[in-house]
Amino acid sequence: MKAFKMVRSLVIGLVVTQIITWVAPVVLADDLTKPTVLITGSNRGIGFELARQYAQRGWGIIATCRTPEQADALQNLALEYSNLVIERIDVTDFDSINTVAEKYRGVPIDVLINNAGILGDNDKQKFGTFDFSAFDEVMAVNTKGPIRMVEVFVDHVAASDMKKIMNISSAVASIQMTFGGQVFYRASKAALNMSMRTLAKELRHSDNPEYKALIFGLIDPGVVDTGFAKNVPIPMIQADESAAAVIQVIDSYDRKTSASFLRYTGQKMPW
Repeated sequence: MKAFKMVRSLVIGLVVTQIITWVAPVVLADDLTKPTVLITGSNRGIGFELARQYAQRGWGIIATCRTPEQADALQNLALEYSNLVIERIDVTDFDSINTVAEKYRGVPIDVLINNAGILGDNDKQKFGTFDFSAFDEVMAVNTKGPIRMVEVFVDHVAASDMKKIMNISSAVASIQMTFGGQVFYRASKAALNMSMRTLAKELRHSDNPEYKALIFGLIDPGVVDTGFAKNVPIPMIQADESAAAVIQVIDSYDRKTSASFLRYTGQKMPW
């Protein structure tokens, strides 16, 4: 009898857990009826600040990163704001992207922010000693990942009121402004810009009327004082300052400025 009760308790626990897991997207769909933003790479730097500042606005936040269990600051932020949920997305792991997209099927996402990115090891980007495996990694995170995010989440964004697909680019993506160095990183961000501008043009001519209304953005956030840009010998801004300015630029994007390349100050960047 004792063994039976133990088994019954275990089964009930498993059933309850499964029910909670099954209804979670429905509950979240209700919670996220406000404007909703999904941010990749939200565990640190600009991504974390974007999540924090959108949470302060009262938006629904789907904050994603590769290893949520190690994202202490993001976990604490989720405890502070009930309108923020954390999901695991590694933009180089397409299964993880598909899993989150399926979980939030039917949930409109007003703003998708492709923020996750890596600089890559500078020593592996020097002419004469190029490490092309490092090149593949930088391109996978900075270019292929965002393209896949758009492909998988496009219906979530198209179903929203704002319909914005925003991408954290970089001034080093500008071909006109380039001065050498960081070949892999520059190439990946230039490819990101071209990819998103191409998608914006392509989807504007889609047979799907909701795709026609999508707004794309390419934003240089400035050189931010985070671990990502350490040892950069030029003036830097703080992550909270950059994120606040980036949000203003995101707010400013409309159909006329869709697919333009803007600095965090709102100025147009040269291609």
